[in-house]
Amino acid sequence: MIDGRILRDRQADTLALVDKLSAPPQVGSVAVLAQTKAVATYPGVASAFFACAPIEVDGPETEGAAATFTADASRTIYALNLGTRLPPLGTKVILHACGGRWTFRFDG
Repeated sequence: MIDGRILRDRQADTLALVDKLSAPPQVGSVAVLAQTKAVATYPGVASAFFACAPIEVDGPETEGAAATFTADASRTIYALNLGTRLPPLGTKVILHACGGRWTFRFDG
């Protein structure tokens, strides 16, 4: 007959092994490359929410190679500009998740 202490020790050892097999936690903030677009009317002031289309980056991953950008016009992400300048329509920006909202900074 197996003692309860031995079973608990075996279970603890097994759980420790499972923890080692799991992927390490991701660090940093969530970021998305996007391009500003107009849904109804484009904002006229810098500190406003802008409609953005997420962009996929493609191309050969070699030094000096050119990248190609493909915007997903069917999707819209609204992001707050924390910068001081109004981004022109079609500007590529990096959106960061912050407190449940998307933000970017455009200072021209």
